[in-house]
Amino acid sequence: MVLKIEDASRILVLDPIHGAEVIAGALKELGKEVDIFNPYREPSFRGNLNYDLVIAPVHLNPHFEIMKQVLNTHIPLINHHEAVKELVSLNNLFSGLHVIEITGTVKKTTTCELIYQLLRGRKNIIMHTSSGTRYKPKSADGGEVKLPKLSGTPANVLKVMLMARDMDLNPEIAIFEISLGLTGSGDVGVITSLEDDYMIAGATKAASAAKMASIKNCEGIIVHPGLPLSSVVHDNSNSNSYGDRGENLWIEGVRAVFNKLRTIDGKVTSGSLNFAPFKWRIASDYYRSCLEAALCAVLSLGIAPEELNTEEITAVTGRMQVEALKGRILIDNSNSGTKLKFVSELVDAASHLRQYPSERARGEKQKQMKQMILIIGEDSPYVCEGINVDELKEVVEMANGRSVFKQIIIVGDRFRAEAEFASASVSFASDLDTALNNAIDVSGEGDVIISNVKTWR
Repeated sequence: MVLKIEDASRILVLDPIHGAEVIAGALKELGKEVDIFNPYREPSFRGNLNYDLVIAPVHLNPHFEIMKQVLNTHIPLINHHEAVKELVSLNNLFSGLHVIEITGTVKKTTTCELIYQLLRGRKNIIMHTSSGTRYKPKSADGGEVKLPKLSGTPANVLKVMLMARDMDLNPEIAIFEISLGLTGSGDVGVITSLEDDYMIAGATKAASAAKMASIKNCEGIIVHPGLPLSSVVHDNSNSNSYGDRGENLWIEGVRAVFNKLRTIDGKVTSGSLNFAPFKWRIASDYYRSCLEAALCAVLSLGIAPEELNTEEITAVTGRMQVEALKGRILIDNSNSGTKLKFVSELVDAASHLRQYPSERARGEKQKQMKQMILIIGEDSPYVCEGINVDELKEVVEMANGRSVFKQIIIVGDRFRAEAEFASASVSFASDLDTALNNAIDVSGEGDVIISNVKTWR
């Protein structure tokens, strides 16, 4: 039985680590009687489960005793994403603005940032990602307002909008990066990818399954990279795909082409945009699908192509970003979501720079690139999905085998004890800043430093 929040009087919300307190606060504002339970500290619920509704995150292990109790007593159960959608509506939090939600296994933050850049200076924007939360008015003299940094748990959609209201901000566009699915409360929901899948809920289901299931919550437009959505798209939803030829959007060379792209008001948009300046600011094809997704999402809102800011698009900090560093070229891909598999792509990007140096790097005195330094590892114990030691060993062996790196610097004290490397080209650093300084010491002008460290930025 499915029960709506507005019909429930007593509600139990699980998992305060991932937003239960925020959801509980919104429920109490509606006059609900609410309790919070932490299943990680207390496996079983003491007392009578006398509740009309239970709200639990999609990733919660169904084998936890509290989940068994809830299922055995047949109490209606909804997830955090579904609760947020209903609370947004009941509290009228999105009145007067367009909302884009982004989820996916990889490239969420980059896609959000590119949407922000496309709309910057054209609209009042509030954006929440794993890298931070900020508000930018469209006025030329209006600087950014930085809000407290929050995680991508769906409950923080509520928290961001409540903070915006308390701060008297006036967004026209809201952009949210959300973990493990869409809440469905936005005009446009973007799925950046389902690749690099992983298991959640005590290894009982795939993260991709949770993301696909969340589409059923959506009544707006779903933007996706050609996924088979016919079985899950809501009857009231439209679907715009990117990266495909035909009736969809793609990028051919440096020109973005879109044909018959349906927007939220039912109109059909067609045309093209020139992204020639963009190719000088990025290091690889990593940005191709991100830019396609961002452009498709913005056009899906019904915003005309001529209204977009296409001349000031740059790489995102820590996401395949190219910059000059004391005469060296730094390819920076150190962020909370980076993976060791990106190393090969970064090496290809370094080769690409021989022909197309970045604008910033071209301002430095350049010499033919002679050496490459690789920095990999893990800088913080607080990042999700830490680096696997065996995978790290494989990457180091691959890098040594290709003989493309003068030095490989491994970040993270735990790897000193857990991994042994015979090669003299391997060294260790306790943190990313130390590793960068060491890389500068062993390199010369014109050399390339590749930074691919999992870290919280």
